[in-house]
Amino acid sequence: MYDIDDLDRQAYQAKKDEKKAERKGKWAKREKSFWKAFLFTKDGKPKSGLMIYTFCLSFLFIAVYILAFNYLIDWLAPVLADMNTVVANLLQSLAVSAVGILVGALLHLLLKDKRLFFGTFVWMTVYLVAAFITLLIMLRGSGATGVFLDFYLWFMLIPVLTGLAASYALYKKDYTAPREGEEEDAPWKQYTQRR
Repeated sequence: MYDIDDLDRQAYQAKKDEKKAERKGKWAKREKSFWKAFLFTKDGKPKSGLMIYTFCLSFLFIAVYILAFNYLIDWLAPVLADMNTVVANLLQSLAVSAVGILVGALLHLLLKDKRLFFGTFVWMTVYLVAAFITLLIMLRGSGATGVFLDFYLWFMLIPVLTGLAASYALYKKDYTAPREGEEEDAPWKQYTQRR
């Protein structure tokens, strides 16, 4: 005869097993989706090192742009105060874009894998589109859409698209695909391989 404690333990174990099976099912679905590139293989290596490193570099560039806007605009505003507002905004935005391009070009020169700078700006473009759609939905009917579009143009669209164009030009100029039978050995791979 079972006592109540045994039945409670069995019910608890059954729920625990059910949750474990549910978690395994979720991970199996994730592995079949886009996010599988961020997971690791059984031997501890990332499935897509390029995607992971460009994703991380995109946050570095967001910080570079925030710092550039913070410092350059304060410095340029008094110099450009007598100019037309559109021209002054365009010059400030291009100055910030130049800072991002210079940082990216420096990284492009230093890093062996010539896809990283361009891949970073592909991520930035994805963020740009996501921010545009999200904010348009959130601001719909509020009357702030025009202000948002001005902000979006000067502070987001121009810097990211100029960075994307520059990174693509450098990518096309410098990237050579590995020859057939030759495995590409990017410098960051040494940090992802277990010994």
